[in-house]
Amino acid sequence: MCSCPWSNMIEKVLDKAVKTREHLNELYIEISKEHLKKVCMYLYENKDALLRLIFASDEREIDGSFRVYYVFSIPGVDRFFIPLISLKGDDLSFPSITELIPSAHWYEREIQDMFGLVPEGHPDPRRLLLHEAFPAQSHPLRKDWGISDDDLKEWGEGLARKEKNEFMKVEGEGVYEIPVGPVHAGIIEPGHFRFSAIGETIFFLEPRLFYTHKGTEKHFEGMSFTEGVRLAERVSGTSSFSHSSAYCMAVERMAGIEIPEKAKAVRTLLLEMERLYNHIGDIGNMCAGTGLAVGYSRGAVIKERLMQLNDRITGSRYLRGINIVGGVTQDIFIYAEDILSILDLVTKEYKGLMKLLLGTVSHVERLENTGRLSKDIAMKMGVTGVAARASGSNDDIRKAHTHLLYDRLVFEAHSSARGDVFARMMVRAEEAECSISMIEALFESSYQGGLAEEVKEIPQHASALGYSESPRGSLFYWVMSDKNGRPLRVKLRSPSFCNWPAVPFAVHGNIVPDFPLCNKSFNLSYSGCDM
Repeated sequence: MCSCPWSNMIEKVLDKAVKTREHLNELYIEISKEHLKKVCMYLYENKDALLRLIFASDEREIDGSFRVYYVFSIPGVDRFFIPLISLKGDDLSFPSITELIPSAHWYEREIQDMFGLVPEGHPDPRRLLLHEAFPAQSHPLRKDWGISDDDLKEWGEGLARKEKNEFMKVEGEGVYEIPVGPVHAGIIEPGHFRFSAIGETIFFLEPRLFYTHKGTEKHFEGMSFTEGVRLAERVSGTSSFSHSSAYCMAVERMAGIEIPEKAKAVRTLLLEMERLYNHIGDIGNMCAGTGLAVGYSRGAVIKERLMQLNDRITGSRYLRGINIVGGVTQDIFIYAEDILSILDLVTKEYKGLMKLLLGTVSHVERLENTGRLSKDIAMKMGVTGVAARASGSNDDIRKAHTHLLYDRLVFEAHSSARGDVFARMMVRAEEAECSISMIEALFESSYQGGLAEEVKEIPQHASALGYSESPRGSLFYWVMSDKNGRPLRVKLRSPSFCNWPAVPFAVHGNIVPDFPLCNKSFNLSYSGCDM
């Protein structure tokens, strides 16, 4: 139980005492499900809080309960407000808040699929992660989950019937459907896009993902916390370092570990190097959508130069093998000369690329006013990262909840009010320049301490959040230990999970041939969603 102004605020809203627990910048507020909507709406409407994630946890080994956690943060306040409700016995339903807070939409459906907890009043109760052929009463993140012979039979029968995915049906004169995917050209992962169009104009789009769901959160439960770093690195290849950083941060906060200053500097440096190669690569890839082959090629060359640098200094093009719980494995600052010389070359090449792109009228005209996403929709749908900042938001986890050495660096959360593909390109361009400046600034100081702290014994039933601002947006991990100090629950929320539901709003009213360009401007990860 804690007594602070923030817990008193919730007590005033409910006009009753509430049980709260404070851990670092996390305030857990235990409420009944009858009070859930009132508390969530107070944070959302009165405090302009952002809903960062919703997740469930099977904590029956503690007190026989499932719990559902709602993670909010208020702009300008470095604190997470986490109302939570407990469900036990036969009453495994909870009030849906989707009609009040639209960004809750996918979270609640995910909880229903994976835990069998029912969001009462949800406007779209269809399956999300588990496709239609999956056994109806099988919920993989329950601790007692297993596949029975009956489940296998039901699954096989569903596959034999070629059970169809349930798509929203749009009817009207002149409306026709265009199914795209789930198998695409090249080597990208599967995703189905069901367009409803009138002529060439997109009237409605429904994406269907999770064809290659990997059961990552379930895999974490069979590992130790130290072993889990390797799994976190492999959730989404181009965000490997962001994932491992957020995961390690969560475990370290749970275990009470403060990593050395030098380890913080290494993590900050490599997070910006990951952002840099992603942003420049994405800017180049957008040229493929407009037919500007020279821009695509030049972007690919710069990205490859940066990834070869990654390989030389870490042994991994994707910056794997550096993060460990408690710190890092290598001092990257010994490679200062190589890093700074490549950055000097990349800066010149990158400026030349941007001059080419902005000077090519046909390219710019394809980007402007295409794929527009309004700030209102972006905020309501919980969009994060470049996509949010290109629509007028200034949310950036590096500033909102500063960590590592970001409080020592001078940088801005670059944003634009345009909300179109051009804005998403320019926000990336500005952030790439900012990342170069931050990397150079990190080399101007020296850092104390070793590379890692010893991992202490992890207390039972402890929990904590970890987070980072990945190239695609904010990334969260929440970890909880069991009675033996091993993972009871590892929840991860990637930015792609937040941003995929917003893509249909961005493409509405655009022509079908512009969809690949719109889609590439978000550059979302299939793997980062099919977790």
